[in-house]
Amino acid sequence: MSIPRRKILPNGSLSHLVFRCHNRQRLLQDDAVKIFLLLLWAKYRIEYGIKILEFSILDNHVHLQVRAHSTEALGHFMRNVNSQLARFVNKLLDRDSQVIRERYKSPLITSDAYAFQTMQYIWLNRLKAMHRNPRFDPFCSLSWRLNPEVIKTFQLNEEGEILLRHLLSTEDRLYSNNVRKFCLDLFNAAMSKAELFEVSVFDHSHTIGDFVAVEARASILNAFRIEKNPWPASASALLNLDRPE
Repeated sequence: MSIPRRKILPNGSLSHLVFRCHNRQRLLQDDAVKIFLLLLWAKYRIEYGIKILEFSILDNHVHLQVRAHSTEALGHFMRNVNSQLARFVNKLLDRDSQVIRERYKSPLITSDAYAFQTMQYIWLNRLKAMHRNPRFDPFCSLSWRLNPEVIKTFQLNEEGEILLRHLLSTEDRLYSNNVRKFCLDLFNAAMSKAELFEVSVFDHSHTIGDFVAVEARASILNAFRIEKNPWPASASALLNLDRPE
């Protein structure tokens, strides 16, 4: 009896996507690389049915909160974008080697509360790694939400500016009618905890999903033997994983 095939990410699902540079090298540190990546996202998001809700681009890794039309579409989107990004980086740095790790993480976000926690993590990630306030960081979506004019700092041509002005989705059900106020309130709530850099703000449960998502993913992986389940059994073990350089 054949077992029907199931997908790790249901169509139209929300996920937290994380990918890193090869060997955690700081290959994204040049602003030109970050801008090029933003333009690639803006160019291909419609083609593959990807809603980009939040993002943060650091020097050696990237966070995205996305709603994908399908698992396959998300995979094609990532392969297309990252292959072009790799060529750009290699040409810019006069190198010929791997740029992005082959695998990216895309844990399923299973509740609104978990989605809000993920937003906060993405916004505060650069603050944690580089002590840079995300409200004034052009490579963090929070600054775009609170000040759309930040796009002009990139000094792009008209076509590029139009692309970026439509990069972020404002129609997702997660946001209230006043997106700016929503983001400001959520950010202030996160910053009230971030002042002391409490572990609870920067825990890494986001990299594997909440308990419901982990359990579902583990059962799927076991049933179809897609890959070995890599998640640690103890939540405390996560605190030492995936820390930025």
